[in-house]
Amino acid sequence: MKKRFLLVLTLVVLFCGVSSFKSYAQEEQITSFVSDVTFNEDATIDVKEEIHYYFSYERHGIYREIPINYKVAGSFTRPTKLILNDLYYYPKGNEDLKKTAYSSSINNGYKIFQIGEEDTYVQGNYVYVIDYTLKYAVNYFPDHDELYLNITGDSWNIPIAFASVDVHLPADITESICYAGGYGSTDQDCLIEEIDKRNIKVSITKPLEVYEGYTVAISMPVGSVANTENEQRIQWMLANIGIFLPIPIFIFVMSWVKKNGKNKKITIIPHYHAPKDITPMLSGFVYTKKFLNKYITADLIDLAVRGYLKIKQLSKKKYELIRTEKKDISLNDIEKELLKGIFKGEDTKKMSDISRSFYRTVNKITTKINKQVYEEELFSKKRRNMKGKLATFGMVGIILVIALNSWFILNASTGWLIGFLLSAISLLIASGKVDLRSKKGNKMYYELKGLRMYIDTAEKKRIEFHNDPEKFRGIFEKLLPYAMIFGLEKKWAKEFEDLYKTPPDWYVGTNTFAPYMMTRAFTSMNSTIKHKSVTPGSAGGFRSSGGASGGSGFSGGSSGGGFGGGGGGSW
Repeated sequence: MKKRFLLVLTLVVLFCGVSSFKSYAQEEQITSFVSDVTFNEDATIDVKEEIHYYFSYERHGIYREIPINYKVAGSFTRPTKLILNDLYYYPKGNEDLKKTAYSSSINNGYKIFQIGEEDTYVQGNYVYVIDYTLKYAVNYFPDHDELYLNITGDSWNIPIAFASVDVHLPADITESICYAGGYGSTDQDCLIEEIDKRNIKVSITKPLEVYEGYTVAISMPVGSVANTENEQRIQWMLANIGIFLPIPIFIFVMSWVKKNGKNKKITIIPHYHAPKDITPMLSGFVYTKKFLNKYITADLIDLAVRGYLKIKQLSKKKYELIRTEKKDISLNDIEKELLKGIFKGEDTKKMSDISRSFYRTVNKITTKINKQVYEEELFSKKRRNMKGKLATFGMVGIILVIALNSWFILNASTGWLIGFLLSAISLLIASGKVDLRSKKGNKMYYELKGLRMYIDTAEKKRIEFHNDPEKFRGIFEKLLPYAMIFGLEKKWAKEFEDLYKTPPDWYVGTNTFAPYMMTRAFTSMNSTIKHKSVTPGSAGGFRSSGGASGGSGFSGGSSGGGFGGGGGGSW
């Protein structure tokens, strides 16, 4: 009886394992990520990646993100060079159908290759080959030279079933180690095979899940490769020269900016209504002269109040957006872009399920709003040009001072050196003092300040005095998005705590309705929007800019450390 039970249990486990593997195998994934890395004597690194990608449904292709800026000290970054040698792709088993269609861009410290064609779809197994060279991607230590390389990157939004790399060195290997897992992991779920003293093969020993990768660190004797430390220092200096921006400006330049680049102050009077025909996103941009993620949440609330969607609370911190049947023909392009980026053609969308590519929607919205403020003459093109010229002259002045540094010192002109440097920095600071708002934009700015004053000082009796008591709910809802822009949503909600007993039509909660609790829900929504608005490979995917070359040496490293890395997915 006991043997029969064990037999049945074994069959059940095997069946579940096979079913699980079958389900896993049907997912979109990288079935094999094979790399070949050659560390050259001139300190360059040749990398050839062969990515076997399985598409479970039709897509255009893949995108590959590789960091080219690396943190070297605190928040400072240093650029490297990435030279593309070759790039192509083909259906697995049909290399004769090889194609080379791709586009490239640089964003947030990453070189991004978008591989595929806009009007063509692929499905099934495809092979993508990317051949490139890295320069200034070497670590030097007093007792050894080191290759510290993130092989796959840990920002892929799909799993990697298998990965391996063949590494070729110009000198004998003294030590080697590998790490696999999420960013910062020190797990060594990888196998190092020594082919000979200068060649090794490294393979992962278990599949990499979403946002996992593996890193290899290899040491060699000092002098094994050319020393590029001086070149790296130059790259670092040029990359971080903007640290000198916050220096006081000369009186003459400040007075010139005050006369030509400033707006007159207007007496602030309370405004009881939001500006007409202007979205909360645009209002927030005019108010602060920059785009913040909370403006997206404010606009979603505005769209809900206007009947284009509903907000449903599923639990304490989980929410769902629901499209209504109201047509969006009256919405502007920016609002349509927002809804398109969130819903992706669906009628409902949980906040947690918003696509990781939502950052692209945020980038498009930011670009369109920046264009709109000039088209509607809320910002001044003349002042934009003025700001640009000041910044350009300031930067040119700084570069010239650095280039002529030795000449100044040799000629005992240190005083002139400091004087020219401060003058150039003053121009940069002056550019930041230019108010880009036009006369029209300045008027709107003070209207918004008046609206903020009203929201900040409003009392229940005053609201009921100025408005029909039957309409106080509408006042609360219409001004709620603007209260969020000003950071006053909780105070605004408190004013309605006793008057607002039932939720609005566009909000579905799980508990007894209270305006204050609803605004706390929006705070949670805003955190989700902020997380989804960040580029993969940055915060949330999961670093702020570029890679992290620090660590090891030998060996304080981890998975995700080193040069190389990045990630990608399909598009």
